[in-house]
Amino acid sequence: MKFISISEAIKRGKGKVAVRGWIYRERGSNEFKFIVLRDSTDILQCVLKREKFKNQWKDIDALQIEASLEIEGIIKRDKRAITGYEISVDKINIIGTSNEFPIQKDLNEELLGDRRHLWLRSRKMTASLKIRSTVLFAFHEYMRKNGFTEVEAPSLTGATSEGGSETFEVKYFDKKAYLTQSWQFYAENIINAVEKAYTIAPNFRAERGVTVAGLRTTAFPPAIAGPTL
Repeated sequence: MKFISISEAIKRGKGKVAVRGWIYRERGSNEFKFIVLRDSTDILQCVLKREKFKNQWKDIDALQIEASLEIEGIIKRDKRAITGYEISVDKINIIGTSNEFPIQKDLNEELLGDRRHLWLRSRKMTASLKIRSTVLFAFHEYMRKNGFTEVEAPSLTGATSEGGSETFEVKYFDKKAYLTQSWQFYAENIINAVEKAYTIAPNFRAERGVTVAGLRTTAFPPAIAGPTL
């Protein structure tokens, strides 16, 4: 069968479907295994009966959070399921296993920050990324409609542009350079070419943080420049 996204499977609501993703939550007994599968679009409960998977049950019973799976089965509405639907699984293909995923609900912000590459897989962090993407898309659309040109200023600069803040100094061959604090030096030149310009880019401030590295970068809102500056 052709694989579809979880959100598409939920919209379909009935019939046979094939989905794939990672285990978001799991629990079970001697007779059943309940897996909440996630992909980039949503999550969906999948129910596996032991009697259907006698030869695979040992492997299925050992599955943990973040194992990757391919699943085929019948989807139906069930109000008890986390998103209102569940799949009665007929076929499962274990792509990759996992062991003791180090993100639990009781971790504090500092420990979550140290595991950010894994924390990104949570629904909260995924939702934040999607909200940010939507906002930036709307910003791009608005700026283009109003005659602005998007430009990309360099991330390295030969001098500091903001007083009173610490900089990230880097070695640039035999010279000193800094991660940019602002694009204003470049904007002052760019507006003489295209007049109305904007950029969306990170700015770097060497501020003490709570991450394991002890430093953090600060991202500022999109910057706009025009001939009135």
